[in-house]
Amino acid sequence: MRSRTNKLRSLIVTYWQPAVFYGMLIIFFGLLSWFRLGILTGGYSAAELAALQASDSLGHVLSDPVNAPFNLVAYLLSLLHIGGDQSLLALRATSTAFGLLTLTVFYWLVRHWHGERSAILGTVVFGCSAWFLHTARLGTPDILFFLLLSFVACSVWLKQTDNRLLLLIGFALVASLLYIPGMVWLLLIGGVWYGKNIVKLFKEHFVLMGLGSVGLLALVAPLAWAVFRSAETARAIAGLPAKGWPHITDVLQRLANVPYNLFAQGPLDPQHWLGRLPILEAFSIAMVVLGAYLYWCHRRLARTKMVATALLAGALLISLGGAVSVSILIPFVYILVAAGIGFMLDRWQTVFPRNVIAQSVGVGLISIAVIAASWYGIRHYFVAWPNAPETRQVFTIK
Repeated sequence: MRSRTNKLRSLIVTYWQPAVFYGMLIIFFGLLSWFRLGILTGGYSAAELAALQASDSLGHVLSDPVNAPFNLVAYLLSLLHIGGDQSLLALRATSTAFGLLTLTVFYWLVRHWHGERSAILGTVVFGCSAWFLHTARLGTPDILFFLLLSFVACSVWLKQTDNRLLLLIGFALVASLLYIPGMVWLLLIGGVWYGKNIVKLFKEHFVLMGLGSVGLLALVAPLAWAVFRSAETARAIAGLPAKGWPHITDVLQRLANVPYNLFAQGPLDPQHWLGRLPILEAFSIAMVVLGAYLYWCHRRLARTKMVATALLAGALLISLGGAVSVSILIPFVYILVAAGIGFMLDRWQTVFPRNVIAQSVGVGLISIAVIAASWYGIRHYFVAWPNAPETRQVFTIK
């Protein structure tokens, strides 16, 4: 009994500070996600109303299964009468749930690749960025594009462990991604990439992989039936426009707009953005450059190929002009931001390997820059954007 008490006391002494820190971080992001969630804009947008109609019954979710993961969760939350029966607020609560999941996965992946300090600071910048807040607090399925990051993280984790539960989660995740526009192509790339690992898993866990495959087929059966019945659904899942084929000049124009929106002028879309401000602010742009340089120096690593493939394939899907938005790129852009922050910290320690005071000053200055960038994103979303006349014209549904 005394030994157990001593062990418990030792654990508390060792981990109470990290526990308090991470607890405060979780509370902070929870408040950031739910603060004035239903009243910030004074109303709801037409896109949110369309999402509500797509998720107002289980029959609608199954008959039109595009973005089914979002619609199904929104339908289940509406049964809890959040803000009223089948409330539009349930849609926004659904987005916040996927947003918090994305932040958790982002932290784990960056910590695995670049260390704990980069993960903490990078997650803070990402979670407070204006585009993340716009996406994670708007009641539309656009948040589902962030799930690509979960697929990458699951792939990385599966290469290190043969955990059976994780295998089943991987099958469920693949099934969910198939319902999201454009993701089928990225899953095909992933299947080719991890072909040898998949074959190895089948050899080592044949029964479990077989059961997972059967479950996967069952989960995507409604999608397969909808694609068979409707060419429009097939085009949406493929990430193509509803009608016609994209012209090459339009594809090239949209492709050029991707870096332009990130670094120069954002999209003219009051529902998602404020004016024509660039998606990235000055600090993040600088860190992206440093992070890209770091990845270029280690271009043979698997992580570099993963991030580069996700960015390139995502940009190509956006250029098709379908439902795929720039949100598919944002988590990977902020991985470069986190890598750039880590690179700065490492360089500072290299210059001052033994000077603890100088090291503390470097960490402090970078932390101040992270706080300033985060405050900019919070002010952008919570103060400037909802008070813009263009925003008020979009959110008119009560």
